[in-house]
Amino acid sequence: MTMLWTGLLILAAFGTFCGFLTWRLVSRLRSVVSGTAVEGRCVRRYSTESSDGGSNWHHVYGFTTLEGQYIEFEEDTLLMAQGQAVTVRYRPGNPARSATVMGRGGAWSPLFGQLFGIAVTGSFTLLGVLFVWLSSDG
Repeated sequence: MTMLWTGLLILAAFGTFCGFLTWRLVSRLRSVVSGTAVEGRCVRRYSTESSDGGSNWHHVYGFTTLEGQYIEFEEDTLLMAQGQAVTVRYRPGNPARSATVMGRGGAWSPLFGQLFGIAVTGSFTLLGVLFVWLSSDG
């Protein structure tokens, strides 16, 4: 019975997070494939200290929609310099929530980071499924 509850707990926690990461990736990919492309810039780059004493770099991008609205958003990328021009893609229905620098003219590191997160949380989700399956009497 303990294995069942452990499996359900793992399944609920990691399955939910895996689903969220997958939803975010699909949303970003929709912007890359069918979104509007405009020029943007990395307007700020700052670091925060991680729990292990290292630094985590964060990047804030700014762009102006075709309708003239200026928007800033944060997306983690590797090797992006402050002031660097990038291509920003967004869906006109909700540019602030759908903006991404992922893709040609921007950066591919957000895609790889997202896929890594999905792989890790997906593996734990499968572990939870395995625990639930092994605990069944059938």
